[in-house]
Amino acid sequence: MAGEKPQNHERLLRLQDELRSLIAQADYLRAQIDVVNATIQDLAAGLEVLDYLKKYGEGRVVLVPIGAGNFIKAKLEKVDTVIMGVGGRLSVETSIDDARKMIEERIRLLEQLRLDLLRKLEEVNRKINEILPEVERLAREEQAQQQ
Repeated sequence: MAGEKPQNHERLLRLQDELRSLIAQADYLRAQIDVVNATIQDLAAGLEVLDYLKKYGEGRVVLVPIGAGNFIKAKLEKVDTVIMGVGGRLSVETSIDDARKMIEERIRLLEQLRLDLLRKLEEVNRKINEILPEVERLAREEQAQQQ
């Protein structure tokens, strides 16, 4: 029994470290999922704008953001093309239909990334749920031995 006490204490410390690490991983994965969800929502809003502009945009007066919550009114003249960022500070001019396809593809890729992150989060949560009862048991035993 006497040799078991230090061994149990060391095991408890290792499991507590592992548990802290897993909780940090879970927090990180949740934050990444939140970023992906926000990006998907932003892209989906962009699709709605494209659909609206294609159908009703020409000749409409819109508010153009100029920063810090300020806007100017502008009249749309030509709404058949879109300037899209394609990465690396590079932009291309494309049709609304092609822009829509590119955005839909980005959304599809982000949804796949979200699924991968959710799977990883599920695995981390499973590991947490496996370790937690053992940590609690060892902590109770250590506390009982100290009394």
